[in-house]
Amino acid sequence: MKEFQHDNQVKQKIYSKWVLLILLIIIILVFRGLISISIRQSTSREEMKLVEAKKAELQKRYTDLSGEVNDLNTNEGLEKEIRSKFDVVKPGETVIMVVDKEIPAPIPENTSIIKKLWNGVVGVFKKKP
Repeated sequence: MKEFQHDNQVKQKIYSKWVLLILLIIIILVFRGLISISIRQSTSREEMKLVEAKKAELQKRYTDLSGEVNDLNTNEGLEKEIRSKFDVVKPGETVIMVVDKEIPAPIPENTSIIKKLWNGVVGVFKKKP
């Protein structure tokens, strides 16, 4: 009988309010830790996506630059780059300059009829280049 009473006393101590309160506090702390870990995991995933996007961009840039370097290793590519950076010609080549005609400025719509007539008369006597 004493054994059963001893078991009862142990159960009373285990199920006491203080022990249950301590267990509740421990459970809350564990859940709080799990939540913070979950938040860090989601931010890490987002950062990982950003890093992977940056990596893909850098790889694309690397391939583009590698192609440009390969072009510069050829005579045609080197000549093309020099011609784009500097105004040079080969011996025997000539330079042609194309100049557009000067287009007269349009007359604003809000001018008076007299001013339009005057501009027309003056335009007849203007020197043309």
